[in-house]
Amino acid sequence: MNVPSKLTALAARILGKTWAYESTEELAAALDRQVEQLRDETMPEHLAGAASLTSAPAYQPGLIDLRGDIYDAAVYLDALTTSATALGDADLVEALREAGEAAHELVALLAAAAHATIPAPSVPASRIA
Repeated sequence: MNVPSKLTALAARILGKTWAYESTEELAAALDRQVEQLRDETMPEHLAGAASLTSAPAYQPGLIDLRGDIYDAAVYLDALTTSATALGDADLVEALREAGEAAHELVALLAAAAHATIPAPSVPASRIA
């Protein structure tokens, strides 16, 4: 199978068409390439950015942005689940439902992480005892 260039894939998407792999081996290889590419391209940037954080509140902007991105993905997964349900593909529906639930759970966990950047109020010593 010939893998499309980014330009070819973009043109296909603009025309409402998508690229689909025909075997599990091709799909697995594409998924592996995707992770390798993201790791190589973005991991150094993320590590450098994280290393520059000097206090808990400094994490907030990134956590808020990431939560928004994950929420968008969760809503997209919900839409895909609805579409797969209409097609009657039970296996795909179940896989998408599980992915959507995990994404929504991650949204909640990221909110908790953002809240953890707010320091707990100190309790005056006179109130302890």
